[in-house]
Amino acid sequence: MLLLLVACGGNEEQASTNSSEDSKKEENQSKNDQAEEIKNDQEAAEESTPATASGEIMNPNIAEESQGDVEEVYTSENNLDYVHDMEGFKVSIDQYQIVKVTDMNEDMYIQFDDQTDGYVVTAKVTIDNTRDKPIYYPSYIRIQGVNESDFLSSEKTFVRDQYPKSKVEDEPSKFGAGEKVSGFVTFTLTNDQYDVMTDVKPKFVIEGGAADNDQFKDSFKGNATFDLIYGEEQKAQVESEAGLYPDQLTTGNMADKEMILEKAGIDKTKQLGDVEVTLNGVQYAEIKPTAGNEERFSNFGDVGIVAVTIKLTLNNQSESPINISLLSSHLLIDEDRGSVLSQLMVEPREPKEIEAGETGEKYHVFMFRKDDFESMKKFDLEFGPFVGEDGKDLYKGKTVTFSLPR
Repeated sequence: MLLLLVACGGNEEQASTNSSEDSKKEENQSKNDQAEEIKNDQEAAEESTPATASGEIMNPNIAEESQGDVEEVYTSENNLDYVHDMEGFKVSIDQYQIVKVTDMNEDMYIQFDDQTDGYVVTAKVTIDNTRDKPIYYPSYIRIQGVNESDFLSSEKTFVRDQYPKSKVEDEPSKFGAGEKVSGFVTFTLTNDQYDVMTDVKPKFVIEGGAADNDQFKDSFKGNATFDLIYGEEQKAQVESEAGLYPDQLTTGNMADKEMILEKAGIDKTKQLGDVEVTLNGVQYAEIKPTAGNEERFSNFGDVGIVAVTIKLTLNNQSESPINISLLSSHLLIDEDRGSVLSQLMVEPREPKEIEAGETGEKYHVFMFRKDDFESMKKFDLEFGPFVGEDGKDLYKGKTVTFSLPR
């Protein structure tokens, strides 16, 4: 190009200018090509784990490696809204499938506790790092059974090279800035484990732990819990319970609930120090401990148990985070009859605090013997006090009180 311009009478300055422009064009084209390559890699990753319609086997590796017969038990809808957003680092379960495996090769028995058949859950997982820096994420997904301590962790069994892993970072469990990858994780279940799962209300738990350093300092705290549907009848039951407040009785599979009374949209607000406290609603429900959790509730006898779950919104107007995991409010009964302390054991674990200038939810749970509950006429929530990191009360130990509909 330079020789052509000179031959046509162009001067050196003009040649230099055009050369500079060509260089910029090449640089821009290189950047565009690189962006397109990243985009194509991401699309290829998503296409490598395609959506699956009911009747098709999502993970053909199961049949190939087990040499067994694979039968679909349940396939979820595609594009599930099971997303754990860890401040821009997003982990999602897009779809999953449960299959029954029979007549497998003897080499596979060890995967199923020496049984000749079993079940496999395959989940399509997408990791989307929208942050502007690489993120370390060693944790993944587990299936929760009877309670929080009863779970199965995700595996690479039957996955081969389809496990979600970085295409730009070499370190294990490290994902590049702006990188999005998809893949499979699996869970192998024996017949007994599957029977236990179908006796409770199983959950998918996407763990926290994302951090921008390999020491995991200031890593993201908190898990996200979602329903694991395994059949149409159970799906209908789960959908009918979608409005239940997410206390540990529900999300931790501790108990089944039957609603007695719900009052939503109360939305009464009071000021407690630098925090605006809003009472949103209350749910009264009779609960029945699930199998394996009966001992937790043995102090209530066998006359039945009622749980009162209260939803509040807290607007932190201070300049510092407020700890809400240490809150232990009281429910005042019939004015002067007595009071009951909130049950931290069955309240949500997260969030533990609300940042300055932020708004968050808090759920309080109170529990009663059913016969005692039926004799009570009036409830007042005495909310607070807030407690600092040093264990001392904030705002001079003040509380606010809300009357609850009964």
